[in-house]
Amino acid sequence: MTTTYFSDLVVEFLHQQGIDKVAFNPGASFRGVHDSLVHADNAGIAPGIVMTCHEEIAVAVAHGYHKASGRHMGVLVHANVGLLHASMAVFNAWCDRVPLFVLGGNGPVDAGKRRPWIDWIHTSQNIESVVKDYVKWCDQPVGQRATVESLYRAFKLMNTPMHAPVFVALDFDVQEQPLEDGVRLLPASATEPARLPALSDEDLDDLTRRLLDARLPVLVVDFSGRDPGTVAPLVALAEALGLAVVDRGNRMNFPTTHPLNVSHTGTDLLAEADLVVALEVQDLVGALGAILPLTDQGTPANGAALVTIGFNELLTSKWAADYQQFVPVTRAVAADTAGTVAALRAAAEDPDGPFTAPAFVERREERAKVFAARHAEARADWARQAEETKDRPRIHVAGAVDEIHRAVRDEEWILTNTGSLTIDGWVKKLWPLERPGSYLGLNGGGGLGYGLGASIGAALAHRDDPALCVDLQADGDLLYTPSALWTLAAYDVPLLVVVMNNRLYLNSTQHAARIAGQRDRDIDRAHIATSFYDHPVDFVTMARSYGIHALPRVEHIDAVAPAVREAVAHIKEHGKPALVEILME
Repeated sequence: MTTTYFSDLVVEFLHQQGIDKVAFNPGASFRGVHDSLVHADNAGIAPGIVMTCHEEIAVAVAHGYHKASGRHMGVLVHANVGLLHASMAVFNAWCDRVPLFVLGGNGPVDAGKRRPWIDWIHTSQNIESVVKDYVKWCDQPVGQRATVESLYRAFKLMNTPMHAPVFVALDFDVQEQPLEDGVRLLPASATEPARLPALSDEDLDDLTRRLLDARLPVLVVDFSGRDPGTVAPLVALAEALGLAVVDRGNRMNFPTTHPLNVSHTGTDLLAEADLVVALEVQDLVGALGAILPLTDQGTPANGAALVTIGFNELLTSKWAADYQQFVPVTRAVAADTAGTVAALRAAAEDPDGPFTAPAFVERREERAKVFAARHAEARADWARQAEETKDRPRIHVAGAVDEIHRAVRDEEWILTNTGSLTIDGWVKKLWPLERPGSYLGLNGGGGLGYGLGASIGAALAHRDDPALCVDLQADGDLLYTPSALWTLAAYDVPLLVVVMNNRLYLNSTQHAARIAGQRDRDIDRAHIATSFYDHPVDFVTMARSYGIHALPRVEHIDAVAPAVREAVAHIKEHGKPALVEILME
């Protein structure tokens, strides 16, 4: 395809930067780029198109695609109305610290070129203001040269730590203009992100001394696993130092089956911790409160030293308070995670270093045995609890999660979404999350409508490998974006969707019961306007209406594993999605 119009150059930019897919719901304000994508595709030089029925789905698809692969999927959104639809999903990505490349139509900014009515209502002054408080950078360039510069700047900034979405508005008229003389792309390397160094020698020496002296050191991790290459070095570091590891789980950071992993095992074990190292932890107070009594300032009440390593302070919104409560820490270090873990590991494994001293080795081995015993005890107890739930007349989430794993345990599964905190908690207790990248975390911003779209993106990322992508899908979340089923079917995305249907918004029901209890009112009315009991949704029929293979609804625990196995067999045989609905307690 000959580069004739400016929109053709935009598509060339996407190709140059390795973007192999673009998700969007069609809109007239980016019809120039849409046309260029379609015709460049004929020439084999354009990203593939992933059409969705809603902008929130398009953003979620790109969100899951990046989390699963580390690669970028572009997103196009229609002028103002499309960006407004997309805004919640952009906020999810902001809180999840995922770099998304979002391009939006606007204008024509030149009012003299607007068609009556439609161009006026779909043109906004400072259109980027819709998302400016929860993207890393945004721009509304006017003119071809300015737009080229904005594209490169946005791509570079979103990939520079801390990672986050960016937004660039593409003027309607500029897209459709013939390419001006002298307007061309910059070198592909112009978007190479700035990089943070590992922790300094001074910080390394300080942390080494603290780790050497600590009686009970704790490592808290949260987002470090977004780089799957950090998992194995982190395990080696923990073993070399005998660290208790608490995984907050926004990614697959540390194997759940490792004996040093003491996540979810109670507060008594670590009550005497004298050093806490928090690596890429977003909610520091929440993380500390799960293992230690805290002062009202959020610091350990026992005076434990607190060292943070990460990027949180490098990206804060003036609007969104996702930066969490301010905590006066002992030492805060902004440094590259992989480089930092490598430097600490080298110090810990130095055969001539201080960590080989007999007194340290004895202390390390003693506490490692204590951690391992608690770990084993907790996992056995969780398995027992899950098994006991299987005797209930209705399916409990713990039993369901356990049976689903039994059905897929011989596959190379990837958990693309776990739907809700309740499901997620049992997944982390019962599933062996061991392989880097095998668990993609939650939605970031607490916004419903994420799960299926993100899972579609993740499954597209793994389409050409043997991985089985599994979406443990909450029913309330699915009802926000049910038309994602169209994209799932239209592109034959090989995804296993397991709808965990309790016919209510559980969190809202729990809050309703809690406030009723506090006010001494009837908690049996907590389901009013929080449930679907009176008008239940038939997800099997819904999925089939979109052309998706859906098995009969599962209503007894004994049928969970057989249904899931049948769905997996369908996916493996046909390369197409399958859905299982489980009616939950």
